[in-house]
Amino acid sequence: MATIGSTTMLISKCIAAVLKLTLALTICLSAIMPPSPANAQSSDPITRRVDALMRVMTTEQKVGQLFLVAFSGPRLSRSLKRMIEQYHIGGIVLFDSAGNILNPKQTVKLINDAQAAAVGNENGARIPLFVAADEEGGTVSRLPNAAVWFPSQMALGATDSVELARGMARVTATEMKALGINMNLAPVLDVNDQPANPVIGTRSFSSEPERVARLGAAMIQEYEAQGVLATAKHFPGHGYTFRDSHDDLPLANRTTTGTLTIDLAPFERAVRAGADAIMTAHVVYPGLDSSTPATLSPRILQDLLRRKLGYQGLIVSDSLLMRALTGNASLNDVTVAAFRAGVDVLAIGADAGYTRLDRRTTYQAVLDAVNADPALKRRLDESVRRILTAKARYGVLDQQPADAEQAAQVLGSEAHRALAQRIAQASVTLVRDAGKQVPLRAEAKVLLALPSGAANLAAPLQACHGRENVAVARMRLDPPARDATALAKRAAKYDVVIVASWNANNFPGQALVIEALQAQGVPVIVVALQSPYDLLSFPNAPTYLTAYGYVPVSLQAIADVLCGRAIAPGKLPVALALRP
Repeated sequence: MATIGSTTMLISKCIAAVLKLTLALTICLSAIMPPSPANAQSSDPITRRVDALMRVMTTEQKVGQLFLVAFSGPRLSRSLKRMIEQYHIGGIVLFDSAGNILNPKQTVKLINDAQAAAVGNENGARIPLFVAADEEGGTVSRLPNAAVWFPSQMALGATDSVELARGMARVTATEMKALGINMNLAPVLDVNDQPANPVIGTRSFSSEPERVARLGAAMIQEYEAQGVLATAKHFPGHGYTFRDSHDDLPLANRTTTGTLTIDLAPFERAVRAGADAIMTAHVVYPGLDSSTPATLSPRILQDLLRRKLGYQGLIVSDSLLMRALTGNASLNDVTVAAFRAGVDVLAIGADAGYTRLDRRTTYQAVLDAVNADPALKRRLDESVRRILTAKARYGVLDQQPADAEQAAQVLGSEAHRALAQRIAQASVTLVRDAGKQVPLRAEAKVLLALPSGAANLAAPLQACHGRENVAVARMRLDPPARDATALAKRAAKYDVVIVASWNANNFPGQALVIEALQAQGVPVIVVALQSPYDLLSFPNAPTYLTAYGYVPVSLQAIADVLCGRAIAPGKLPVALALRP
């Protein structure tokens, strides 16, 4: 029988042999197997940088990073400085309507001053800001006085050109970066297949999901390549709605199958294309969540977007101050609910009442909710990690002051203007020309009927067809029958009348003008200055022409087609169900 001492020694030798074998196996396996995701992440410099920031940030500073807020005025005001220094906000959003953007020099100084306040804040985490703007092109353009004003996304849809979509994104990103803007709240990925939609319309590429997906993904990839964070919107789709979420809560009463196959298709493509930010819609989708708007719905944001679509980027809210949400609840309650639902970036835009808003109470409401709920504190860390990762990836953490002189040279350059004109020219669509009126005969005497307040097509048309050959008749936006009759009598002495329509669906008097002119026997050309859906109000007009918006390059493109200087190569990107 062995002694106790020899037995102990034997056991020790056995343990040592096992440990030695375990170590050998570990070394062997590590040599032939790839590192685990955790190890891979720890070796990533962006992850290490974000980890270091997260370790030193206070809860107050983390909550501030969630906010992307609008403000008033063209300079760093005391109010804006307080939001940056005391509320630790993560970003600002610029609006020309709020007086933030007057000219390149002023805009550059405003942004540089705001960034300096963020990184120089002794009580903050010294993290640079997201600086965002809605630069979609067309009717939603915040920089028309400072940068190239591109045609609408629907104009791009009419070209169906990935090359032009990439070109527009590249130029827009270049001009935004020159000003110091690092985040674009675009492109719009809504499939606009509802003609009566009051808020999307020409902001959409098309009523065809595949076209929206293809062009949207191309723009997102180009923005990313240029170092500007693109934001695909409005998830899961705002195209099939009858109300404007700025004013009321819309209902997308499409079947679940329709939502999944039509509305979601562009967002699925965007996720595959590497989209790093997706904006929510303040819209109820009964097929997905019976009564809760998408922005406040964990089913839509967590179950659908995160889990089913596998999206890992930033979820950005549309402005939480919009009446779709605040019509029946306070901003504080709405903001906390959005964060609970899964929103990472809480946007408060320049909606009605924003100038009187004290953001402190909203910030405090989120902070109180986080401190009271351990689950929300974990959510806070997840959101802040995504925000900081995006800021690192897009160079925001290393933000350098913009140069006003350089910005002045970049913005609106000849090459950039030429691309905008090329897109406009490629978009013009001659939907119908049964009367063979386009192009105008060289000697034709033309009466141009323009609704009051509409964009001025007269200048480019008179420039190419001759001032002496083009007379202008201003009509009311919604002309009564007597005005239509008077205009028809005046038109009798002209060879052709061009009627510029402007939101004709909302102003039925414009249809009365067309009817009166046709009754008079005068040849009529209808030119839609905004939406191609205007043409549904004039089903009997023999000639339809549209360029999907009224930006100056689009007006010039219409005039060039009317005068015979260019053809109309655009293809209608939406279904109009017109008779042949």
